[in-house]
Amino acid sequence: MNSVLTDALNGREHSGIPVWYMRQAGRHMPGFAKYLSQDSLPNIIRNPEKSSEIAIEAVDKLGVDAAIMFSDIVTPLEAAGLEYSYKHGPILKTHVLLDKFENMVSSMDDKKLWFIRDQIAEIKRAVNVPVIGFAGAPFTLASYIIEGRYVREFPKTKSLMINMNWEGLFNAISDLIIKDITVQVNAGVSVIQLFDTWVGALSEEQFEKYYLEKLSGLITYIKSLVPVIYFCTDCLHLITKIARKARPTFISVDWKIPMESLYNAERIGVQGNLDPVYSLVGGKAMLEEANTVLSSMHGINRYIFNLGHGVIPGTDWRELKKLTEYVHSWH
Repeated sequence: MNSVLTDALNGREHSGIPVWYMRQAGRHMPGFAKYLSQDSLPNIIRNPEKSSEIAIEAVDKLGVDAAIMFSDIVTPLEAAGLEYSYKHGPILKTHVLLDKFENMVSSMDDKKLWFIRDQIAEIKRAVNVPVIGFAGAPFTLASYIIEGRYVREFPKTKSLMINMNWEGLFNAISDLIIKDITVQVNAGVSVIQLFDTWVGALSEEQFEKYYLEKLSGLITYIKSLVPVIYFCTDCLHLITKIARKARPTFISVDWKIPMESLYNAERIGVQGNLDPVYSLVGGKAMLEEANTVLSSMHGINRYIFNLGHGVIPGTDWRELKKLTEYVHSWH
């Protein structure tokens, strides 16, 4: 198996720079586009034959060093009984009382995620690279339960935290994440990426007072199973605390955070952080900016090249392939 990504994650010597892309199996890929024209996203996710084919296509066409399972961070919320529609992100169809949600999670059988297990098994049979699993982190998942969709500032979610009614919901979400991740690990993923996309909405004080200790406990548990990549955006003000106290295996950051400084200060593995607009633009501008990113991390062993966020719809997958080849040939 191509182990360059797992070698980097585990601090082992390796040649070359591992590369994969968040949303690498997205709408820019012909296989996903074809299936999405015929069916809904939840139905595609629940069909292991289709979802695994989409994940495998990204590896085959882009030449990346890892597959990532094809799913959505709200998939376990749906398995617990919440219903979402999808338009520029998930939108909760019907709101639920939080104490009812806690009961829904406690009674949920992880067999409801059978399609995730089967998808990962299909991917592993077909590719010679590690499979990345993923889950939403508690704050980000809570925002989809409480707000119903992405909203600026997350007023209801933050109000709940500040009013000290957060404990039960956090524990329920953590239990759900653990059920989801356990299915993925048992199916054979090599690493879990924890998406805390919206955590940057918290101030440093809020993050430390209401969230950090609980997040650290969850990351410690996942790390007892497999390495953990923690992803956040607009979180420069939180990075030091994440690195020193939550201690994920790697931190994946957006293009606003200087990765070299983060690595040198905290000696923690770093993933990222090309602005995905460059892969949308493609060509010379993309490769020049990739060179800038790679040069900043030259000589750092615990580094994975990625975008600073997911692939933007409209990106030409052939440009991503060129980017992969450039990273692999970079010296």
